[in-house]
Amino acid sequence: MSDASNNIVITAMGALTPVGANVEKSCAAIKAGINRINEHSYYECTPEDPEWDDTLPLFVADVPAIDPFTDGPERLMELALPVLNEVMGKAKLKRADLDECGLMLSLPQPDAAIDSMQLNSRFVPELCKRTGLTTLKLWKTSQTGHTGVFALVQNACQKLANGDLQFCVVGGVDSYLLEARLDVLDAAWRIRTERNVDGFIPGEAAVMLMLETQAHATARGATILARITHIGEGTEPEAYHSKKNSTGTGLSTALDTAIPKNSSAKPIQEVYCSLNGESYYAFEWGLALVRLNTAFEGLKHLHHPAENCGDVGAATGGLLMACAAQNLSKIKQSDAQSLLWTASDNGHRMALTLQGQG
Repeated sequence: MSDASNNIVITAMGALTPVGANVEKSCAAIKAGINRINEHSYYECTPEDPEWDDTLPLFVADVPAIDPFTDGPERLMELALPVLNEVMGKAKLKRADLDECGLMLSLPQPDAAIDSMQLNSRFVPELCKRTGLTTLKLWKTSQTGHTGVFALVQNACQKLANGDLQFCVVGGVDSYLLEARLDVLDAAWRIRTERNVDGFIPGEAAVMLMLETQAHATARGATILARITHIGEGTEPEAYHSKKNSTGTGLSTALDTAIPKNSSAKPIQEVYCSLNGESYYAFEWGLALVRLNTAFEGLKHLHHPAENCGDVGAATGGLLMACAAQNLSKIKQSDAQSLLWTASDNGHRMALTLQGQG
């Protein structure tokens, strides 16, 4: 359990996804089961026999407002800009509040295509410059993949609880639709095509959330969407690129830590996760379910937004939190809670619990 998270709440959200131009539309579309998976306008995948077979169509989930030919860091910037503006607008911060506000972003995991972009040092300063948010107290990035947002949430909770910050925007932005990145994924047999059914649909998204302490949010009259109650993490010894199947150890540890154990806690009914269609992660989830079976006896719904938006990589944690918080804010039950988990290719596993505020 993360003590630092106990009184940290979500007070505003923003999102841009293949199924929605803002957070409300994105969450509503995902809840309704709507997807936007279609054939890429120009990219084609490698066939089984490149010498004789025709190229294969690539199916992706892309944001319709972004030109398919926009590439590199600029594509990521077009995803992030409207979302940062959305969350800051909904948070209703004053100019003076920026001096006590942080920005933490999960960015694409490094690979042969991402390394040359130097996103870790260049992206956030350029984003702040374009949005006019140049007086923020601090900024931080993570490039750990699907668990990146949750890891940054954990760090933000500590800084907010310690009084180092009054506000913190935490989120992620990612796109698997960068052309050089598609080449890397295709060569690695990660993309789902006719030659590879055990792959994922490339997607893209940006999602950001405003975090602050419950006392601070209440004092300024902010709307509280959900509260972060527990955070857990673990390490899988047989990570994705291992020649062996997952042992389920890391995910089980993260989930077990994040599941409330107090006698008044209601059974987990809603789970939001980073399952993306790859059998490695489905097998791992199955192992965790068996080991923690009593905790999931009341499970009613398993949500995996990759079904709607494709795999959104480093933005996954933010999208899970946005969907869960939006749902909790609508049902108006203070004891309602949702369990969220994410898994990165490097073996890092994280989970957290969100609770409604009635």
